[in-house]
Amino acid sequence: MTQLAPDLAARLETRWQKLGSVGARWSGTDRVAMIGEARAARRGDLPTGSLDEVTTRAVRAVAAHPASIRRQWVDSVVSDGLDHGSYVELVGVVARAVAIDTVFDSLGLEHLGLPEAATGTPTGEIDSRAGRVKAWVPMVGGASITQALSLVPAENAELEHLHGVLYLTFDEMADPRPDKALTRPQMELVAARTSAHNECFY
Repeated sequence: MTQLAPDLAARLETRWQKLGSVGARWSGTDRVAMIGEARAARRGDLPTGSLDEVTTRAVRAVAAHPASIRRQWVDSVVSDGLDHGSYVELVGVVARAVAIDTVFDSLGLEHLGLPEAATGTPTGEIDSRAGRVKAWVPMVGGASITQALSLVPAENAELEHLHGVLYLTFDEMADPRPDKALTRPQMELVAARTSAHNECFY
């Protein structure tokens, strides 16, 4: 029976539980509901009814149809009630949840149970330096994958944490030497093929 290596399993469990934390714009309960809605969307199930209409629409698109998202669509959900900070945090939560679920799917393993929802009030922490420039949402610096969630610092930090678990840290990406279970050329071949399969246009 396929199993995750203990170290990888522990690191994924840590990142998974962090998804239930209180965010900048969303409560722990909201964030866990997003994960449930994302799973429903990827199964092709009807909306769960646990989130309002615009949040449901955004979660389901990010989870199940990310290649369909364009700047005009982002503008539409923002004009319908999600401010940029709320949208960026939503993207961070849903994208990380889908990434972790996909690891388990690829190995034929059952998904982790929903993380425990932390109590408390959203922090409101937004980086005031962020600007929109050419990107679809405000971010710090130029339009870049590594800065994609930088409007919400906690989300950008969590993006890098999971990136390091599943691939490489942002610093390691600039260094051709790091090897893990795969050599760096093997990692890049898998990454390129996965990006093409997922219609990544970055």
